[in-house]
Amino acid sequence: MKIFKKILLIILLLLAIVLSALFGASYYDYYKARQSLPVVDVIEKIRADTPHYIEYQDIDEDLIKAVVATEDRRFFQREGIDFIALGRALFRNLEARSLVEGGSTITQQLIQNVYFGFDNNLIDKFAEYFFIYDFEDAYTKEEILEMYLNIINFGDGNFGVYAASMDYFGKDPSDLTIYEASLLAGIPNSPANYQLSNKNPKTYERQRHVLQSMLQEGYIDKSAYDEAL
Repeated sequence: MKIFKKILLIILLLLAIVLSALFGASYYDYYKARQSLPVVDVIEKIRADTPHYIEYQDIDEDLIKAVVATEDRRFFQREGIDFIALGRALFRNLEARSLVEGGSTITQQLIQNVYFGFDNNLIDKFAEYFFIYDFEDAYTKEEILEMYLNIINFGDGNFGVYAASMDYFGKDPSDLTIYEASLLAGIPNSPANYQLSNKNPKTYERQRHVLQSMLQEGYIDKSAYDEAL
């Protein structure tokens, strides 16, 4: 029994050391990234880097609802880290015995795009959590979603909602139909697979998932859902 307790104590000690090292390395990554680009300057950088920056009020409401319903359904209600989404993602990954859900919120995806890119490791992933409260202190939820939609990859070389809307549909982002909005909202999950030039049937399976999410969240009714399909 004493040996078992000693082994357990050693395991807990090693776990504490690993977590402390991970915390320290993640905070250092966060600190360096924040020094290179202060959070309060992010919106001006995105505006400067985006030829046709679109403000929140000029983005079609159905696209906003489609993105929120699909990517982060508690976006407007949640503050800080979404522990519910993290728990759900952990459960589904354990159930599938593989990484099938990341649990990243819209705020985290914006942070990833701005600071860490898509090849980020576990340390960078934890560093994102330090940024969440900085972003939500500096910006409103509408501003965060606005930046996200101006920077996200919609496939076929289209970064940002204006480029995607003009390239795919030949219209401003304020004039999208529910069909077009739900199609666009599904692409950022896997742009290389869902971009429209691929003519991939899975793109429309993804669109159906977006529409189902909108229906579940009460953003559209059954008749709008059926009409879009």
